[in-house]
Amino acid sequence: MPPARGVVMGRGTPLDGGSAEAQMRRPRDTSGQLVSNRRSHDRTDVPDVKSGILERLKTVLGADIAPQRPRVVRERAEPEGHILEPEWSGTRVLVRIGHGDPRFVGYGGATSGPRELYDAIVADAHCETAIIDGVLVDDWRDESDLEVDDQGNAYTRQFGARQIFAAFDLLEVDGEPLLEVPLLERRRHLEGVLAPSQNVRLTPYVTRGLRAWRDTLLAQGFKRVVIKNWNSAYAPGKTNNDWLVLEKLKAAMA
Repeated sequence: MPPARGVVMGRGTPLDGGSAEAQMRRPRDTSGQLVSNRRSHDRTDVPDVKSGILERLKTVLGADIAPQRPRVVRERAEPEGHILEPEWSGTRVLVRIGHGDPRFVGYGGATSGPRELYDAIVADAHCETAIIDGVLVDDWRDESDLEVDDQGNAYTRQFGARQIFAAFDLLEVDGEPLLEVPLLERRRHLEGVLAPSQNVRLTPYVTRGLRAWRDTLLAQGFKRVVIKNWNSAYAPGKTNNDWLVLEKLKAAMA
């Protein structure tokens, strides 16, 4: 079962620039400065979305495109030029908006997913077409709230489990392929295109203090973390050292 919302955005040991909650909500640029989630997305003016875009993309980003695969390693020294984010438990998918069927594509090709969640993703996407990489997270539970009833008795409101989509990469938007765009820039485009909501989450990340944040995430319930080269291109269906799933992150070598 994945961590609850309070775990993902929970309170932990403060990192540089504020609480752990603030750090996970607010991404950073390569200098370590906080980056606003309110970046606008400069949408390309494409005259014919239904024909021109689909025709131009069918060979570059066709329905047979697969997610990039991370390489799994037990431990690695903390590298420079990388971001760190939590590894979600769930089904890895590419969500295709405005491209017709299939709506969800996994490692093995077209895969099923809840229509209601797909419609929620489309509603939260400020674009005509997009291909978004992320995870369908099962059994998500919102943070419990402490409330008081009419008799003055305190109780904890429990929320039922549901499925959400946790997004972390953007391969195409409004006819513009982003495969060769550096990772950090793709993430900034994603923040401008996809609005977080009850059913859609933007995966938090940091660009420095990786070991401290990794320890915080593990203490909060995540079993592993992912480090990614922030200048890397997207490699559909391939496995390379640009994305590493780690159990242990050692101190950087002098």
